[in-house]
Amino acid sequence: MKKLIVILFLASLSGFSQERTNNFDEWTFKFGVNMVDSRGNRNVVSGITQLEQNAFGSIPLTLGLEKRLNKNFGLTIQGSLNSWEELEGVIDGVLLKQKERYYALDINGKVYLNQLLNFGEGLSFLDLYGNAGLGYFVINRGTFTYNYGVGASVWLTDRLGLDFNTTVKSVFSETEMFESGHFLYSFGLLVQLGRTKSSKQEMTNGSELRKDSDSDGVPDDKDYCVNTPGSPMNNGCPFVDSDKDGVVDSADHCPQIKGDLTNHGCPTATKKPVENKIIETVNDTKLQLEKKNSDLNALARGIKFESGNYNFTQDTYPYLLDLSRILSSEPNSMRFKIIGHTDSSGSYEANRKLSYMRASAVRNYLVDSGILKDRIDIEGLGEAEPIETNLTKEGRSKNRRVEIKILSN
Repeated sequence: MKKLIVILFLASLSGFSQERTNNFDEWTFKFGVNMVDSRGNRNVVSGITQLEQNAFGSIPLTLGLEKRLNKNFGLTIQGSLNSWEELEGVIDGVLLKQKERYYALDINGKVYLNQLLNFGEGLSFLDLYGNAGLGYFVINRGTFTYNYGVGASVWLTDRLGLDFNTTVKSVFSETEMFESGHFLYSFGLLVQLGRTKSSKQEMTNGSELRKDSDSDGVPDDKDYCVNTPGSPMNNGCPFVDSDKDGVVDSADHCPQIKGDLTNHGCPTATKKPVENKIIETVNDTKLQLEKKNSDLNALARGIKFESGNYNFTQDTYPYLLDLSRILSSEPNSMRFKIIGHTDSSGSYEANRKLSYMRASAVRNYLVDSGILKDRIDIEGLGEAEPIETNLTKEGRSKNRRVEIKILSN
């Protein structure tokens, strides 16, 4: 039975693979079994192969709770209960003549090696970690230990996973019989607590926490026109066009006189000959297309991502909301491409994939907002086209971006 448990766990590690959405600030509960190897043999493999001599009694219970501090580090507290059977169990090379019980409590820090080594999105289902800390265990009177070990977690879903850990519990001093250093193996089910928020839920919760009186996506504490719907690109105020010529006052050289788009909002000095009307129309269409591209990419610059993944930052959602409003007002014949970019952190291939996932995340948001999916192409260019230096934090932040390009209208 014991060997079957080990075989099933190893099979689960070798045969499972899926992508997972990481939540780096959640609590995780562990429920499982443990095994104690206190035979005095320092060979880890022999402890797994000679199960009958180890502590694996009728209730080999392990309960644990972890707080993930950030993507690289976590803190765990774990309790273990076990026992050796009489005439089977071995402690420090001594065959036990009676049943002995084992109790342990450990507090360990965890370092997630897969995050430090940047395994990438393709292995997001797998956590490899090292752990170290302090503990206490009781067979006779009890003694304190310093702990160190390694482990692996395989996530079956965003919330459920399997965990295997090997920890060396070394005593500070051996003063009691049987209370010496040993191996503690544990295998169990992981349940990540809490609730994953969708993008829309995050936007709703954000608006509940920060009042937005005019519902324009800009919180009142940052809105220069609190009671008038406006644009995030204009501090929550509407773009004013006093002369109604299609050029907003901030860009209109003649804001009180109706003018021409091609002349910065001012009237043209002379009329063009009739034979040039076709060229003029083509030029106007080209300018309008360039202006639309410019306006869309001005909004796109507000779409930001967390480093190393394709999760939006919290202040991105007003820009996404404004972008979906604009594209929804355009005819269905307009098609466009979303191009994802990254900074230079990580490998070239990983960044190509990450930039594609960022462009895909924007497309998914727009499709959820009611825009037809076949109107949107996506592409990931990785770190190939930076707009700022990758040597500074600010530059890398600007390079984690998307661009929007109109394909047809």
